[in-house]
Amino acid sequence: MTGESADPPTYLVAGGARVDAGKTTFSAGLVAHLAERAGDAVGVKPRAGNDFWFDHDDYRVATDAGRLYGKDARALAAANTRALAAVDDASPSPSAVTPESINPVHRLWKPTPGRTGMLGDADRTFLCDRVTTESGTRFVVNGAAEDAGLLPDALAERLPLADATRVRGVPEFNEVMAEAHLPAIERLADRVSRTPVPVVVESYADVAGTLPRDGPVAPDAVAVVDPGRARIYAGDRYAKARAVAAGSPREGTREEHVDAVTEMIEPLATVSLPALSGDVRGTPDRVASRYEPAYAALTDAVEN
Repeated sequence: MTGESADPPTYLVAGGARVDAGKTTFSAGLVAHLAERAGDAVGVKPRAGNDFWFDHDDYRVATDAGRLYGKDARALAAANTRALAAVDDASPSPSAVTPESINPVHRLWKPTPGRTGMLGDADRTFLCDRVTTESGTRFVVNGAAEDAGLLPDALAERLPLADATRVRGVPEFNEVMAEAHLPAIERLADRVSRTPVPVVVESYADVAGTLPRDGPVAPDAVAVVDPGRARIYAGDRYAKARAVAAGSPREGTREEHVDAVTEMIEPLATVSLPALSGDVRGTPDRVASRYEPAYAALTDAVEN
């Protein structure tokens, strides 16, 4: 099989809980499963984040090279069997898959007990974002956290922050996100829509979807992953429920939560997921074998 298709499916993997639901393990295994069936497959994670304290080893691995990404994007990039489509027809096709190429927006957090961050998160504060732009990498620094002395001493030595954009309030940050973050995710969505092989889109935390609702990509099928189970949904019904959730007072204009969507619709199937050892979790082909019943139910949602 060549892996080329006129209309390859797109699968969304979302998490039903804020704790580590196993989305990346499931997504990487799904990429391997789809690549075995179709010849090639691609996984993307539009938004990601990690914590300076809890994910310090991952932080050091990336920033040792002056970069910012997390273990999830690194694992998903490693599972990909080919690159996404080029940014546009005039651009050369990318030759390598990197965490930044499949994860255009990454946020670094820090625990701040007793303090609410600029974005309203209790006991933690965002320090900086890395955004993959048309011209390269852009960093956005929380200037209020910097003024308060919350940035780690070595952060500016590890990342090129001298020319980074500083934001000191939500209105200012919203402007930067409209200018940089949203276009970065829209560019990724366009590349996904033009990639001629199956694509797996892994969402962020318990957010229902991280590509634009009105963009060029709608999921053909959805897996909502919790520890021990995966709930499988038809893509069109999930998308309609997400649109309804977007109009509810509880939800923000861009971040609908998974439970607000799934409470409106019934899954096509609920499949048990076995616990996996660390060596299995780190090998997508082995995950694909162990999670095969869930992946079969997911692909059946598209094919039937």
